[in-house]
Amino acid sequence: MTEAPTQRHGLEHFLGDPLQGNATDSIVDIQLQPRLSHLNLRGNAGNPDFVKATEDVLDQKLPTVPNTMSANMHRVYWLGPDEWLILTDSQTLVEELQQSLSPLHGAVNDVSGGQIALRISGTHVRDVLAKGCTLDFHPRVFTSGLCAQSGLAKASVLIALTGDADTFDVVVRRSFADYLVRWLRQAADEYGVRIESA
Repeated sequence: MTEAPTQRHGLEHFLGDPLQGNATDSIVDIQLQPRLSHLNLRGNAGNPDFVKATEDVLDQKLPTVPNTMSANMHRVYWLGPDEWLILTDSQTLVEELQQSLSPLHGAVNDVSGGQIALRISGTHVRDVLAKGCTLDFHPRVFTSGLCAQSGLAKASVLIALTGDADTFDVVVRRSFADYLVRWLRQAADEYGVRIESA
């Protein structure tokens, strides 16, 4: 069984900060999500046996269309033709997937120690992200269920729209997490920003 992600994640010093900025009706919320497990899944999406074995364990669809995600019990993001990132609060999923995929050409690895997830929400979240990223965040372009790997304020990230028009997931390497949260706090200052932990 995989170990539960530790609650210590290097971003504790941001918690308990007073509300930043002067605005009160358009606050940007940054929620740290340190308890999620991050699993890297590799396999052949063209192999129906691989897809079925994976979906049976996940109990949800495996996104096979580029730059899409599925969210139910787990959040599954398409990273490439044969690669996905799974965010989950399950402590047994990695072993379940490894067992299900053992007779097939596929692999799953726990990469929780190398990255952390942030959930950023608020009426001005798209404006904040656009300050440091070249992706088009217009609501008609970046719609629910889409994800993309890009740069955000010089940090490599995965950005996804989870379902709510004003709520994005951002996954970043832990070594860049402190820098990115500081940048987000400054970029959102004109709207007001609050940092919390899930």
